[in-house]
Amino acid sequence: MKATEKNKPLSLGFKELRDRQELITNAEYRCIQQGIGMIISFIQMQSSLFRMGQPYRTSESRIIRIIKGRGHLSINLVEHEVAEHMIIITPPNSLIEFISLSPDYDFQIIVPENDFLPVIQNGSMTDLYGQYGILLSLTDEEWNYTDTFFSFIWNTMRLSPFRKEVVQNLVTALLYEIKYIRDQKQVTRPSYPSRQEEVFRRFIGLVNEHGKRERNISFYADKLCLTPHYLSTVIREASGQTIMQWINQAVILEAKALLKHSDLLVFQISDELNFPNPSFFSKFFKRMTGVTPAEYQKG
Repeated sequence: MKATEKNKPLSLGFKELRDRQELITNAEYRCIQQGIGMIISFIQMQSSLFRMGQPYRTSESRIIRIIKGRGHLSINLVEHEVAEHMIIITPPNSLIEFISLSPDYDFQIIVPENDFLPVIQNGSMTDLYGQYGILLSLTDEEWNYTDTFFSFIWNTMRLSPFRKEVVQNLVTALLYEIKYIRDQKQVTRPSYPSRQEEVFRRFIGLVNEHGKRERNISFYADKLCLTPHYLSTVIREASGQTIMQWINQAVILEAKALLKHSDLLVFQISDELNFPNPSFFSKFFKRMTGVTPAEYQKG
């Protein structure tokens, strides 16, 4: 098999949903229209769009409704336990890795392209689509209400001709409902992040954005208007890991994503990740993972 064929993306991106029909067994469980895609049951679609343990970048945001099972996944370097009756929103340009999923794991997903929803473009949903996204556990009433939204959006998307403005407004209404649910939960069970937690969250956001090019602690300290010593102390106390451990983890995830989901050669990935030379990159990758970049790419 040619490298350019082997390394095509295995993500859940809009383009993959639209173009790579060979990865989907039951296409009736997914709907692709102008600027938006939706899956009503991932397990019934029987797809090979992603593989366990392989990180990938998502250029678009995701609205995910978990309808069955449990899972362990990483979103922008932070690991989460997720289960049924949860709503997840991931921001654009997220680095996502499925670490483990129960055999019965199933979810619904809405994937709007970045220019599909005016409320995203004009910044009205910045807090919902921020660097960290949201994960919400819903009550039965909230869960049933979101089910109505998802069903209505699904049925409307399948009408012909496509009602673009109707779908835009339905998805926007869903986002406002999720925002309302989140805000209500914060009012009834306030859990404001501590200073340490807020610094850690902002740091992780910066590492996700700049980690593949910037490995200097001073860079992140300057961005956060903190001293390198203070930032190092806060990150260790908040997470149990050092700044360099987080940066190295980000670099490795980015390297894995590029090795598996791009057509770049190892020396090109080394340059993309700002290593001085391919040899240095290969030694770093093997030290962190136990295999060379070439071995990982072929595996």
